[in-house]
Amino acid sequence: MTAGLWWLSCLPEWRAFERATRRVALTQERYLRELFHRNQNCGYFRAHRLTSWRDFRQQLPLVEYAQLQPWIEQRPSELCSEPIRLFEPTSGTQALKLIPYTASLKRDFQRGLSPWIADLYGGKPELMRGRAYWAITPPPQRMEQVQGIPVGFEDDAAYLSGWGQQLVRRMLAVPRPCGLDETLEHLLRCRDLNLVSVWSPSYWLLLLERLRQKWTDFASLPGLSQPMARAREQGLQALWPRLRLLSCWADGPSKRFLTELRADFPDLFIQPKGLLATEAFVSFPLLGRAGGALALRSHFFEFLDSSGIHLAHQLCQGQTYEVVVSTGGGFYRYRLGDQVSVRGFLNECPLLTFVGRAGLVSDHFGEKLTPEAVDLCLPQGSGPCFVAFEEDSYVLYASNLAEQQVRKAEQQLCSFYHYRLCRELGQLQPLRGYQLSSDNWEPFYSRLEGLGRRRGEVKVASLRLEADWSLHLPGQWLA
Repeated sequence: MTAGLWWLSCLPEWRAFERATRRVALTQERYLRELFHRNQNCGYFRAHRLTSWRDFRQQLPLVEYAQLQPWIEQRPSELCSEPIRLFEPTSGTQALKLIPYTASLKRDFQRGLSPWIADLYGGKPELMRGRAYWAITPPPQRMEQVQGIPVGFEDDAAYLSGWGQQLVRRMLAVPRPCGLDETLEHLLRCRDLNLVSVWSPSYWLLLLERLRQKWTDFASLPGLSQPMARAREQGLQALWPRLRLLSCWADGPSKRFLTELRADFPDLFIQPKGLLATEAFVSFPLLGRAGGALALRSHFFEFLDSSGIHLAHQLCQGQTYEVVVSTGGGFYRYRLGDQVSVRGFLNECPLLTFVGRAGLVSDHFGEKLTPEAVDLCLPQGSGPCFVAFEEDSYVLYASNLAEQQVRKAEQQLCSFYHYRLCRELGQLQPLRGYQLSSDNWEPFYSRLEGLGRRRGEVKVASLRLEADWSLHLPGQWLA
């Protein structure tokens, strides 16, 4: 009943989105006009001499978080005319970022979430009969206040507005953010669990692995011995017989986990997530559609490629773009850093698939390693060396390498927020060392030539995106 009420409350926004798919240019122009008029007297607009919404793209520069950070830390109230209710922390490539949340930004997120829920529950009404586990974001470190503004939502349901929060909280299998063991106990006691929504499929696999490791402990808890015994005989799906859908990343590096997911739950429907960041709600999945629908009514979108900047109604199928957003939270022409490919269209609305991070970023679980970060961790005096991913960890490959250097590099990598979080969650294992048997780099160049790279253009960079280099370079693992 609760899920049904939530679905009914989402239907008006679904109808508004459906209308917007037939007039993309007009919908986006209307959002931009409203955004300007709502914030036309804010300090950020005055600083850039913006006096008309028509000059928005000419007067305001494209920015990254580094350009907005002084505003956030010193004068956040000048980013927009609305009061900032709180900062939501999220993890940048190398440090924590604070995202200002206003009433308008919460409404923007609701405009992306509602049509997704309307489509999902309308197409799979059996999901209305049971509870769900929602884990939208990994729990970042918390602070108290910045410039007198509180930091952090109470939980993921707080992204919603009004009575939607109360409805969703009544549906939650895990009532609050907590550690792995407490999360698992809540899930094991939820016999009517029918939907799981996590960010990375590796997180759900991590929970299942933790369950296997502590099986005896969980089976000894009151009320769990019988279902655990049944699952021992019949498989994990016996723990949650009504589980029907898993929502998670399924594009880019996350694809490789899908086979393992289906091994334990062969009948589970896996719905790839759209692109959702703390800063912006970019796209959401639709049943029966390849790619996520651009959240047309949520923000003003621009798309960057080698030929310039394009608006939503100017995108071409098959092309790849970097997402630029302007939101109700005071981020204007903000380079999100995510790349998407256009899979097709729903009427005029682009359907997008996440490709990866813009620039050279290694990101398998959300660790977001960059060459700049790796450069700070490489050992001195080890000769040519680089870091790349292999199996379940990163590997330091070098011709002259000691175990102590590997441990020191791991400590330095853990100073970067995202990497440390993945290590703490167990999604990444510690950095390993691979001692190259000689200084002959011919196998290195041969592999890249086989991938279509020209030898004269190849450099031994500190970070390589190709995986499994131990299969191509002669050497041995350090103990």
